[in-house]
Amino acid sequence: MKLFTTLLLTLIISGYTAKSQHADWKSALKKEISQLEATTDFSKWQTGAAQLSKLAAAHPDEWLLQYYTGWAYTQSSFRAPKGEAEPSTDKAEPYVKKALELQPDNTETLTLMAYWLSARINANNTRGVSLGPESRNYSDKAIAADSSNPRAYLMKALVIYHTPGIFGGGKKKAAPVAEEAAEKFTAFKPKDELSPRWGENIAKELEEQMK
Repeated sequence: MKLFTTLLLTLIISGYTAKSQHADWKSALKKEISQLEATTDFSKWQTGAAQLSKLAAAHPDEWLLQYYTGWAYTQSSFRAPKGEAEPSTDKAEPYVKKALELQPDNTETLTLMAYWLSARINANNTRGVSLGPESRNYSDKAIAADSSNPRAYLMKALVIYHTPGIFGGGKKKAAPVAEEAAEKFTAFKPKDELSPRWGENIAKELEEQMK
């Protein structure tokens, strides 16, 4: 009886500890996302991404931590001073790919891959010919996985907009996709407080560029 009681207590304590650790990383993730969304400063994005990478290392099977670390480094690459974009995309790569490996059919991980590929092109425009179609392909996969995801349409609009007209891109071709992204953002409601919700500001910037 004593042995049974000891085992029961051990299981209860273990379950409580696991639940507590789960709550801890979620709380820490929410805090980091909130801080990042409040700034456009490159160095702060780099610091936040580094903090997220520590959480991802501590919980390697939590796809959201891999996702948000990859997202933070990818986002920071677009805010980088000259010469700093490439290293940021390099840092993002393992997290973006790990998130997709853990959630291969998830519209958000597919969208993030499309975004990361766009960041690679932004860091070095010569990659556009090879990575542009790949980014668009991932955007299409993300739309197929969930047609209500505005970020998927946004990524598709961005890659079309930045593709030369001779290759089937440009402002005119991107306009209807960008409009659809804007409509999707208006209707979009995240499932919970940690569900991806970024991109609306990027969509508005794209709208301004297309006027």
